[in-house]
Amino acid sequence: MSSEQRLKIWRALSDLFLDTEIDDVTFNYIARVISESGISLSEAEDVLWYEVYPVLESNLRCVAGVWEGWPDSWLLQNLPAPVRPTSIHGDASIIKEIKRCWLKVVEFHASQNA
Repeated sequence: MSSEQRLKIWRALSDLFLDTEIDDVTFNYIARVISESGISLSEAEDVLWYEVYPVLESNLRCVAGVWEGWPDSWLLQNLPAPVRPTSIHGDASIIKEIKRCWLKVVEFHASQNA
């Protein structure tokens, strides 16, 4: 995957970590970016959990976290996680919410590719 494609996927997946209410428009956008990238859902899920989540999950623990999105330059500088985790760690409620959001992305992906 090219660095440009990876940035697009990081940008889309980073929306799951904003301090905002995530709606169907967002889930649809993320699913579309994944489809257009040509990577599998499994590969996209790995990017989510092992490249994006370790760096951005802390935003969901902040009282006043980032809500408008991260600049591409910041994403390129900070992603992927410096050390690829072997498992998912963190606040159980955040993990549960990201899993719920991922399932919504998968639903939209399936409907786009039906």
